[in-house]
Amino acid sequence: MFNRLLFILFSLILLVSLAAVYYHTESAKKDNAIKALIHERDNAWMTMEGMKKQHQQLATLDSQHMQELNDANRQITALERAVHTGQRRLQLAARCEKLPHTAASARLDDVTSARLDDTAVHDYFRLRNGIEIVSQQIKGLQDYITQVCLAQ
Repeated sequence: MFNRLLFILFSLILLVSLAAVYYHTESAKKDNAIKALIHERDNAWMTMEGMKKQHQQLATLDSQHMQELNDANRQITALERAVHTGQRRLQLAARCEKLPHTAASARLDDVTSARLDDTAVHDYFRLRNGIEIVSQQIKGLQDYITQVCLAQ
């Protein structure tokens, strides 16, 4: 009877020990899984924060360059309007070669200075506007490279 009781007691101790080892192992696995998930979450959060910061930098650069482009467009439009109304004149540096004097040629001393036709004036301002757009795009890309790409 004593042996039987001793056997039952040792069996219970063995079962409790095995259960404790099993649950300890499972707990360690769960802890490792939780640590891995926390690490992934932290990495994802840091990536998102970096993306937010980069997005803010891009928005700032875009806003700055769009403002500069809008200012340049307003200036070009105002200049074009002033030329159209006659307040300002569009002057181009040009040189005309003299023609040899012949008996049939006549001189006109009272002729007004040469003037571009309206299409050429319009094309001139369209080209100026295009140059401003391309200049701002290049400046924007240079700023993006120096402030965003190289800053990382």
